[in-house]
Amino acid sequence: MEVRDLITKKNVEFLKALADETRLKILQFLGDKEMCQCDIIPAMDKSQSTISQHLQILTNAGVLESRKDGQRSLYKLKDERIRKIVELVSSISKDSLLEISKLAKIIGK
Repeated sequence: MEVRDLITKKNVEFLKALADETRLKILQFLGDKEMCQCDIIPAMDKSQSTISQHLQILTNAGVLESRKDGQRSLYKLKDERIRKIVELVSSISKDSLLEISKLAKIIGK
C-alpha cells in the first residue's frame, strides 16, 4: 500500500470519528480543556457506557488522548488543529443554513 493510500485511509477513519452528533458535542464541550469522563457524561445526557464508547472511538481515531489520574479518566484533544476543524465545520454549516433561510424567504414571496 502506498503512503497516499495510507493517508487516505487514516483521513477516512478520522472523519468517520467526527461524523456523529454526540462525538461532535463532546469535542465542543472539551474545547481546549482536559476533562474527566465523569464531567463529560452528565453534560451529554447519555449513559456512561454510551459516552465511554464515543470517547473510545475518538481516542482510537487519534482525535482525543486520554490518561489516568487515579480512578479518573481524563480526555483532551490530541491536537489543537482538531478544535479548529470543528470550528470551521460549524462556520460552514451556519453559512449553509443562512443561505437556505434566505432562499426559503425568496421562495415564500
